[in-house]
Amino acid sequence: MSDIWFFRDLQRLLKERDAINELESSVHWLKGSHWTFVDKDKLAVEAIIHAHSFDYAVKMVYPVLFPAVPPEIYPQNSQERWSDHQYLSGALCLEWRPDTWHFNLTGAQVLESAHTLLSTENPHGIGEQHIVPVQHELSTGQILRASYLRGYLAEEGKAYLAELPSLTMGSSNCWIQWQSESLVIFIQGFKPGEGYPDWYDASIPTKMDYTTKKGFFCKTQYNPEQLKQIKSLYDLETILKQGNSSSNNLTGVDSIWSEYASQGLFCILLTDATDQIHCFLKISADKDALSNVTLVCSSHTIANPRVSAELQSLPDKSVGIVGLGSIGSKVALSLARTGIGKFYLVDEDIFLPDNICRHSLDWRNVGEYKVHAVAHLISCISENAQVDVATIKVGGQETSSALDHVLCQLNKCDLIIDATANPRVFNLLAFVAKNFFKSLLWGEVFAGGIGGIVARSRPRQDPDPQGMRAAFYEFLSVQDVPLPTISSEPYRLENQEGLILEASDAEVSIIASHITHLALDTVLSKEISLFPYSMYVIGLQKGWIFHAPFHTIPIDTSNFAPEKNNDIASDFVKNQVIDFLKGLLE
Repeated sequence: MSDIWFFRDLQRLLKERDAINELESSVHWLKGSHWTFVDKDKLAVEAIIHAHSFDYAVKMVYPVLFPAVPPEIYPQNSQERWSDHQYLSGALCLEWRPDTWHFNLTGAQVLESAHTLLSTENPHGIGEQHIVPVQHELSTGQILRASYLRGYLAEEGKAYLAELPSLTMGSSNCWIQWQSESLVIFIQGFKPGEGYPDWYDASIPTKMDYTTKKGFFCKTQYNPEQLKQIKSLYDLETILKQGNSSSNNLTGVDSIWSEYASQGLFCILLTDATDQIHCFLKISADKDALSNVTLVCSSHTIANPRVSAELQSLPDKSVGIVGLGSIGSKVALSLARTGIGKFYLVDEDIFLPDNICRHSLDWRNVGEYKVHAVAHLISCISENAQVDVATIKVGGQETSSALDHVLCQLNKCDLIIDATANPRVFNLLAFVAKNFFKSLLWGEVFAGGIGGIVARSRPRQDPDPQGMRAAFYEFLSVQDVPLPTISSEPYRLENQEGLILEASDAEVSIIASHITHLALDTVLSKEISLFPYSMYVIGLQKGWIFHAPFHTIPIDTSNFAPEKNNDIASDFVKNQVIDFLKGLLE
């Protein structure tokens, strides 16, 4: 009972009753108010609002969480539509709504707002009718709430259509994608015929699961209201041929139209005299009906419009990632979203249901190589990203030539990331980084998700990778409590009570995000780094050396200075090597 507002706040119920009684006794337009129950746990007030000689039977319903949420007013007849300011549910959109409501208001003031709306618009009464201006803009999501069919067209596509001469027509490329709760038509391009350049949207990834259909577009000179009346192919054909027989000469409409009218599912775009686009979809080959499609538009005049200016160089950068498990998959996808343009992904593992609890992939990828699945996701994030993969086990039993090829490919990357937490892999990648002056970055989640480490080694700026690891071991050696040991299963730890602790997806994601952040700083080669240190131990739980979650400890590696190259050959050795190679060439 305490969850129901009128039992929880008896004084408020009396206040509401008295306010409505006082309103009815002081105005002539409200009459017949009486209280009733709705759905047993909601109170409602039914009344008559009189405006311009017409009686509107209304029902004001108090929500369960009143007074945090305001009452709503509906027509007592749920089939009636009185106003353009009326939600699909039938509720009137009034002055007092969730974004303007406060606790001191009462239902009486909501009734006053309803009277103001009906008096101004006068939908059924005698006298003049006026339009009540919209006080707020609806978001795209609010607009599309009742629409199963959506269309996507880039702002550049809208601008292209606007620049074409009136009465131009032609074909369009449409990609249809069935989503969980919607069908989306991606307008990929336009072909207006001879004399005009084609346009296509190169930003839409081609690797997504599309059904390709041709469409039809036409620039008309009709007003918006005329095109909104189109409900069928017959309506469309009639309006097009009307234009063909008048001064709106749509040359060749019959031949072009016949090419599309027999298709089962295709998209039709018409622009009106104001360059507003009207989109329709013909779903069935044997039915004449056309369905309205709501267009959503987005501007992507630059490759990645929502990243900062300093990140605009990322499409030219390349990153090699070894290990596409829980951490590596998250890092790869995050780097792709940020704008990295080239990837080399290395992992021999197959994705299994056991991996779902922490991985970026899901049941749709079971049985697939992790690198192939992650590469596909990257291609769905960025059409222009270049992704190469290798399915070999670095540090495992492989042919020398295969390993050599992978390490040579990693050597071509601007940054190498070790996401394996495997010492043998680390040693191989450390060799590449040290000998070919490459930055190496690595990270690891400690057993049980107690914390993790992120570190990097940059040539000529940090100690080499082995030196960085030595700094970490020195740090561990001076701690009062040893680092908890890892069990036979990754991310797993047995505590003192014998309970098995597993790192969660949240804990793995935190470390992966820190790796991504450090990777971006590294690959950009900033003159002044965001990170004063190159190694951090990050606490995710209270325990070991961590006082609380997010307790971060930087590790000073300045005592392990970058190693100087002492392996400089003498002139005698150089001459011997030159003579040897020269002899082979001869």
